[in-house]
Amino acid sequence: MAIEQGKRTLPEIVSEREYPHLYRSDDAAEYLVPVRWIYTISREEAFSDVGLSGNQNTVCKPTTPKWLHTVERLKQVWRIDCDSD
Repeated sequence: MAIEQGKRTLPEIVSEREYPHLYRSDDAAEYLVPVRWIYTISREEAFSDVGLSGNQNTVCKPTTPKWLHTVERLKQVWRIDCDSD
């Protein structure tokens, strides 16, 4: 997270009292996953299509056929070539 003082992690910014789920070690714990965005669009460029899969509450590596279809469709619509990274 970039703030006035530079890049800092969430645990450096919030306390255990403010965000206790970061400090739990059981099934109720929450985890942070860094994301490197390779492409962004405006809200007006967003689209929906039959068969697309998604869940805003999870982070995963797409491996099921439905996820693979979604990734390939997004790459096609927005002309993204991730294989050249």
